[in-house]
Amino acid sequence: MAERAASRMNQHRGLWPFAAALVAAGMVAGLGPVLLRGPSFVERISFVNRGPYDIQVEVSDDDEGRWMSVTTADAASTSVGLDVIDQGAIWVLRFRAQSRDAGQLRITRAELQQAGWTVEVPQAVTDSLREAGAPPTP
Repeated sequence: MAERAASRMNQHRGLWPFAAALVAAGMVAGLGPVLLRGPSFVERISFVNRGPYDIQVEVSDDDEGRWMSVTTADAASTSVGLDVIDQGAIWVLRFRAQSRDAGQLRITRAELQQAGWTVEVPQAVTDSLREAGAPPTP
């Protein structure tokens, strides 16, 4: 009888790797769509630039770890960035012109939505460039 019980245990031991593989496959199948889904995008974001400088606009999330180019906000006009990766609850916009840092704007996603995804380049950006001696964009 002890031999039969030992024999059954040995037969069932061979099933453990198969059972573990089934469980793992089920977990991957359930998580697959979540793991394979890419980032969400904001279709368009407009930048109203009343100043005399073409300004490069970059964006990062609250961690400010990686910056991504959005668009160039042309002088005295409205420019549009298309298919921008959604940064989440907090967006940090960085402004640069003529190889000069011109400031940042921290804004919430809710504020962006409320403004119709339109951002006015802050006057402080233009002031910063002027004070740094940057000539207006021709």
